[in-house]
Amino acid sequence: MPRVFKILVVDDSPTQQLLLRGVLEQEPDLEVESCGNGQEALVIVMQSPPDLVLTDLQMPEMDGLELTEAVKQAAPSVPVILTTGQGSEDIAAQALRKGAASYVPKRSMNSDLLPTLRQVLQLAESETGRSDVSDYVTSASVSLSLRNDETLVPGVIARLEQPLIELDLFDEGSRMQISMALDEALLNAMIHGNLEVSSKLRELEDGEAYREMIDRRTKESPFCDRRVRVEMAADKESVRFVIRDEGNGFDVASLPDPTDPANLENVSGRGLLLINAFMDSVSHNDVGNELIMVKRCDQNGSDSSDESDD
Repeated sequence: MPRVFKILVVDDSPTQQLLLRGVLEQEPDLEVESCGNGQEALVIVMQSPPDLVLTDLQMPEMDGLELTEAVKQAAPSVPVILTTGQGSEDIAAQALRKGAASYVPKRSMNSDLLPTLRQVLQLAESETGRSDVSDYVTSASVSLSLRNDETLVPGVIARLEQPLIELDLFDEGSRMQISMALDEALLNAMIHGNLEVSSKLRELEDGEAYREMIDRRTKESPFCDRRVRVEMAADKESVRFVIRDEGNGFDVASLPDPTDPANLENVSGRGLLLINAFMDSVSHNDVGNELIMVKRCDQNGSDSSDESDD
């Protein structure tokens, strides 16, 4: 039998709960439970952890930011997705830094909720057990050359995550965020970099034009001949990823500011916003076809961003 995923929906609006359940319960492998505030949600998480928490930000008693922090402490392997609306951008940005895995703007719930949820669940499933030799590993490096095949990405992320587990770098929640950043970076390099497919096509014909161009260019030269190069170097203090495509690059300055919470509601640049929220250092080369991401930890092996936000 196929795996059934338990999703906990947290929203103080009964109407919004019904809307979210209506979207999620279309999927036969999703079992949905709902509650009205963060306190109730935390009790459920501690008694019977779900596979994923989907939470509003503005709630009484315990809001989405406080719930995100509490879930990270109580059940770090349970990812949290935020539902964001106009006026909640600053809190949402804080929640991403505090441990949330992703977000979905309420205005695009019907189109973006299920793809985002599937992305997070898929990456959470790739979490692997700790190696018996982890105590002896002091550093690790990985080099990959990838064709433009989206189906490779989950396996690639699992391969890149394994050294982090062996080095005992970060907790499960922080590794989940790193996986999300890698997912966005790799897909951007394949689709927007090598295949030169614009994200604006997603808004046309329910995304059909977007998918059709991706399928076509994976078979056409010069697009199909390009590769994505991935370099990872990790030690007990940090991990560094370099992801480079062979496309023409882009003007980095033309993108919305990925550190500005106001851009949470923008379709363009969503991936870079998540990457900047989850990584300590993010930079591009001058051409715009190479991305460098660094994540550091403190001496206890935990996420360094927690200390800087206190």
